[in-house]
Amino acid sequence: MHTIMRNLSILLFLFMFVACLNNDKVQVVTIDNRYSLTIPAFLKEVSNLNEDASLQYQHAMKEFYVVVIDEPKAELQKALEDNGLNSLYSDDVDGFANLLIDGMDDAITITKKSDVIDTVVNSMPARMIQIHGEIEGINAFYSVAYIEGKETYYQVMTWTLASKEKKNREKMDKLLYTLKEL
Repeated sequence: MHTIMRNLSILLFLFMFVACLNNDKVQVVTIDNRYSLTIPAFLKEVSNLNEDASLQYQHAMKEFYVVVIDEPKAELQKALEDNGLNSLYSDDVDGFANLLIDGMDDAITITKKSDVIDTVVNSMPARMIQIHGEIEGINAFYSVAYIEGKETYYQVMTWTLASKEKKNREKMDKLLYTLKEL
């Protein structure tokens, strides 16, 4: 009996060890030779998360989602001018981030948000924010980066259920720092 218990303990340890290793595997996704993003290997490509996204991946059972929306810088400048928003938003990564953060208020009921963090992602200026909110009765946690490339602005948005924030947050935050222009 003792040998069986010991073998079961060893088997359980090995199973947990392998499971932990598999959780750390990543995949590099390249979009049209324009940019790449390193994401958890368990995510699968989909096309139904956001019609404007150039990258969309999810794992529905783990409630882990990521999209990237990229726009030429000239489009932001034109949108600001066309809509008379030049006095409200600057034509830089700060204006891009502020415009999109303000726009999130229309899409979700924000219950809590962090301060915007100035940072750098692979030598590109970036702004990051974490948001707790409710959409269609579902409480969610978002970790978002707004990144200024050479000719393009990138919005990298990850989200999960609020109840899974603790489990997914570290992976979500790491992912935001992996965008590279090619």
